[in-house]
Amino acid sequence: MPHHQSHHLIAHILHLLAGGGLGLVMASFAQHFGVRSADRLPGETRHPLCLYCMRPSTWQELSPLFGWIMRPDTLAFPCHCGQRRGLWMQPLVEILGLLLGVVGMVLAGWGPHAIPLCLGLGLLPAIAMIDLQFGLIPDGLNILLAVFGVWWVMAGGEDIAASLIVSGSLLAVGLFCALVYSRLRGKEMLGLGDVKFFAAAGLWLQLDTAPWFLGSAGLLGVALGYGWQRLGGGKEFPFAPALCLALAACVVFHAAQLP
Repeated sequence: MPHHQSHHLIAHILHLLAGGGLGLVMASFAQHFGVRSADRLPGETRHPLCLYCMRPSTWQELSPLFGWIMRPDTLAFPCHCGQRRGLWMQPLVEILGLLLGVVGMVLAGWGPHAIPLCLGLGLLPAIAMIDLQFGLIPDGLNILLAVFGVWWVMAGGEDIAASLIVSGSLLAVGLFCALVYSRLRGKEMLGLGDVKFFAAAGLWLQLDTAPWFLGSAGLLGVALGYGWQRLGGGKEFPFAPALCLALAACVVFHAAQLP
């Protein structure tokens, strides 16, 4: 292999690792602190801790990937009380964040606009898993998603006004479903966390991708909800996994079309 091609290959691998690292770190951060935010009672600390003995997590336990892979028992909760096990969601979220970060870097290439893309994609698995576990989306994660969306659009030189219009439109759709349609149906059709996600997701979208987001989120919600019921998960399926999948698909498609 020629010397210049070898340098190019090494640089390409380093860029992919950087994108994957951004997605991994964001997924881990969002999962640890998002779970604590969803489970925290008023007045309690925001720092992740053991839900049984209330011992705060150490920085080693919060380290992405190594926080769980270097334990003697990777399926055990990293606490001396040993009461909580089966934390498969944490490594799953981190691995998905790593993969999505790599995808973001492949699509965007090395540049300022790749950073918010990898961070935003890495955030989505944590949002989906927390909603599955607790039935809500923490406000802090929706705010982060909105910030990364604005950052990505502006760094890429796209029309931020169009994204704001889409965000406002999706917010209106969400409020209608949550406040009006839910009353007509006599049951909650959309939670307020989902409504806020609609507004944050709109900041990632343009006028041509917004209808695809709504349509794919609806179809995925029906399909995943059916599978959820068949697996004994209950009558109501959290909507965030479908929303996150739909947004990731739309963002990846749009990023692939950019020059």
